[in-house]
Amino acid sequence: MEILSFHLMGKMAHFRKFYSNSSALSFYIPPRTTICGIIAGLLGLARDSYYEKLSLRNCHVAVAIKSPIKKTMQKLNYLMVKSENDLNGSQVNHSQTGAELLIPYNIIDQFIDYQIWFYHKDSLLQKDLESCLVDRGFSYRSKGISVALGSAYCLGWISNGETLEGFAQKSNNSSEISWINSAVPLLNSVEIDFVSIQSKATENNNQYRMIKEEVPLEFDKQRRITETGLRYMIFNFSQEPIPVKVETYIKLENHSKILWME
Repeated sequence: MEILSFHLMGKMAHFRKFYSNSSALSFYIPPRTTICGIIAGLLGLARDSYYEKLSLRNCHVAVAIKSPIKKTMQKLNYLMVKSENDLNGSQVNHSQTGAELLIPYNIIDQFIDYQIWFYHKDSLLQKDLESCLVDRGFSYRSKGISVALGSAYCLGWISNGETLEGFAQKSNNSSEISWINSAVPLLNSVEIDFVSIQSKATENNNQYRMIKEEVPLEFDKQRRITETGLRYMIFNFSQEPIPVKVETYIKLENHSKILWME
């Protein structure tokens, strides 16, 4: 299968947790729903029109953190917008809300960098997206909106788009360890090998910093999370691959191994 790979980059990101209210908390990684929204924007698809087209059964998405990031809390003034006249900020009472922002460890010299892998069963849609991303260096061509890392004020960009050949691989036995470069979904068929993590960390004098988060994967037409639309994901901040025992995975031509967010 042909898989699109690209990097989603920026100086600041905010992927709001769907259950946060008074404080706008953020996921560390862009949920699958956010990535699909970005792709839909690049393709010029109308809001709320693409949920079935980019559903779990029609396309696959994987993600990895490629640069060190941290969270910071900032107070933001939110407007109560009930009509166009409220957009000018003239209302007397503003709502000041804490917002959790993702930034690079060194915001002066570094960038947020997520690597995204994408595959769609519709080859025409895949080629359409490829024309927006591939062979354009540190630029991209959008048929719709500009890229933002979550919230609209977190402007970003896309770089290093390429098409890679990928193959579904099966493990030889239940004890075989596969080193996965993407975030790992916690499924019944997936087991994290912590012994290998400890061994590699000691060998390279390095630390694994892994986080588990429950992220949304899919909406229905009413913007409600589907029955299979929530999944716990494990990802590594140190950019090292995660050793897992898994039945199947995707092996790319550059020898990377990924698991889809599903």
